Amino acid sequence: MIVESYCLNPQTGDILWKSPDFNTYTGIFNTNVYSPEQKMFYTKVNSTIVAWDFSNPTKPPSVAWTTYIRGGGITGIGITYGDGKIFTGSFQNMQYALDAKTGNIIWSTPTKGPMIFTGAYSNGLYFKGGSDDNTMYAFNATNGNIVWRYRPDTDGYFTTGCAVAYGLVYEMNKDGYLYAFDMYTGEVVWKYKGPNDTLMWPGMPSVADGKLYMTTGQTAQYNAESGISEFSCINAYTGKKIWSLNIEVLPPRESVAIAYGTLYLIPGDVTTAVDTISGNEYTTVNQIWAMQNTGEQNNIPPTVSDWPQWRADATHSSTAEIGPKNLTVEWRFSTKGAVSSSPSIADGVLYVGSQDKNIYALNAYTGDLLWKFATNSPVESSPAVANGKVYTGGDDGYVYCLNAKTGKLLWKTFVNGDLPFTFGNLVLKSSPAVVDEVVYVGSLDNYLYALNGNTGDIKWQTKAKGPIESSPAVADGAVYFTAEEPNAGALYKLDAATGEIMWKYEIPYRISFGGGTQMLGSPSVAEGLVFASSNWGDYYCIETSSGNMLWHFSNPTATEFIVSSPIYVKDGTVLLIDKFDLACVDVSNGWTKWTTYTGDELYVSPSYADGKVYMATSQRHILIFDAANAGAKIANVTLPSSTWSSPTIANGKLYIGCNDWNIYCFKEDTPEPLTTQTPPPNRPAIISSETIFGVIITAIIILATIAIIFKIYSHNKK
Repeated sequence: MIVESYCLNPQTGDILWKSPDFNTYTGIFNTNVYSPEQKMFYTKVNSTIVAWDFSNPTKPPSVAWTTYIRGGGITGIGITYGDGKIFTGSFQNMQYALDAKTGNIIWSTPTKGPMIFTGAYSNGLYFKGGSDDNTMYAFNATNGNIVWRYRPDTDGYFTTGCAVAYGLVYEMNKDGYLYAFDMYTGEVVWKYKGPNDTLMWPGMPSVADGKLYMTTGQTAQYNAESGISEFSCINAYTGKKIWSLNIEVLPPRESVAIAYGTLYLIPGDVTTAVDTISGNEYTTVNQIWAMQNTGEQNNIPPTVSDWPQWRADATHSSTAEIGPKNLTVEWRFSTKGAVSSSPSIADGVLYVGSQDKNIYALNAYTGDLLWKFATNSPVESSPAVANGKVYTGGDDGYVYCLNAKTGKLLWKTFVNGDLPFTFGNLVLKSSPAVVDEVVYVGSLDNYLYALNGNTGDIKWQTKAKGPIESSPAVADGAVYFTAEEPNAGALYKLDAATGEIMWKYEIPYRISFGGGTQMLGSPSVAEGLVFASSNWGDYYCIETSSGNMLWHFSNPTATEFIVSSPIYVKDGTVLLIDKFDLACVDVSNGWTKWTTYTGDELYVSPSYADGKVYMATSQRHILIFDAANAGAKIANVTLPSSTWSSPTIANGKLYIGCNDWNIYCFKEDTPEPLTTQTPPPNRPAIISSETIFGVIITAIIILATIAIIFKIYSHNKK
């Protein structure tokens, strides 16, 4: 833990070292930043940016490089890190980008006002509010070109910093408005008006779980009567206020932290209301507040999370934090072919393939088309989104890499995925998994491919003894997949770096109805175990280290293809499809804990969120089961056709493709938010638990580390 010039052991509070040269605090409004990727701490010292080598954090850092920034000034000029670059402004009406390793200036772009404060980086774009010209900028982070700019017709200006989430950029303006911009176009999606017409120093937003937290109203005003203090929780999608308190949280520094389902803040008092711009009008009340949602109100938006790859991530966890309890269609988007590809969600954008030969990017909140890319054949593979790129395979045999923002083709690599093949009940293709800029995908030519995510070059290819329809899972430096081999199925473990076969486990076929032998189920990995299915009714739990079977689950009466991936649940159970049933088994021995009869044919992989299981059936149903209540059915909706697309859960919603040519977004039908409650102006030291957010716990913290935090805030005010 770094506090100014000190390095402390975060477990004990012991001082590991003190540096006479390095200091995280270098002046008011200077926002210095540490990059774990570069293992460097970047600070602004007068007119220079200094990179400190933190490769050995147990010792005081040394200077790696220093770069002079023309017009740097003593105060202001925040630092932002993103994708190997350092972004810093200037009082000279200029935005700069530096190479994070060398300090060399990569580009400098003239602006119409000084770029004093800090910004935010996301997906190849750098966002920053210009102060004197009252303009919000989006820069191409690679070359510095201005992608868009927005200037409100108000007497304000953008200060402090912004936040990026869910495809939106959030920043407060001195005109009293909190703006939400589309990160790619600059369009104002919504704006929230605080209680005052002006702000002295707008706060910096903090974003979590679909909500924004920040100071939106201040007592101190410029040469005006006192205003109204307001700290707000705002719906990040709509801009609607969820709750507010009549406090301020030390803007422009905004002392907010969010972790472990808890909002932490240091409330502030305003001691001088007018004619001051120093920041000294804010003082703390010597308390830290910890606030949690009690779950008693229905007006708190659900936790938001991406689902950027097939089955959520490279391990195929198939799990989200929050999912809807019931299903109401929020929007649908029509393609010109069946959609068996499972949607992937990243940064507020839905990516999916269609049998009309296109890959689509849609606004995940509205269903609006952002772009589409045409391939030469139907697309059944599900996309993977990573590092600003979309990877997916078409039936034309290629793996495609597209720019996630524009849909522009970056590269395509032929992997023989268009070979003639006799499918069983379902036509499924391997979906790519992406880890550390490497794309792993199986092919009908019997090879598992590893491709360079930036160039498409084949890093290695490993041959199995049969076609690979399953999607590889990647975990802890290893790749797992199943193949349809001549005499039996096979589960492979490969070294992710070299493609070397580390072990192979044979999974016997059970030839039954139709005589098919397709190995369609994809493995999933968790807790040192890999879970895989046979072609017909059998599941295996294998130790990842040894390749030895821990247990085998079998239903001798099963007559249906097994297509789905098992789901490991952190309570020590595994969810799997057992003929027409959803079964829950003990992860330690494979013994059944409960089963629930669905009455439908089950092929598609289920998904899981906060105790609920989501399943799509061949009888056109989407079902939700309560895993905590022995699989009791809690919701059922009917689609116009069947679906081979697996449910995707993100943003508290469910997304799925359908054979009726549509992509659907289902939301939970919930009551309108409750009326905002705020405490009276002369608030007590402890706010009642009747406030909208839930329980507010206050205490005076005596720990040494907390005392140091107060020291920082006290120091910052001087």
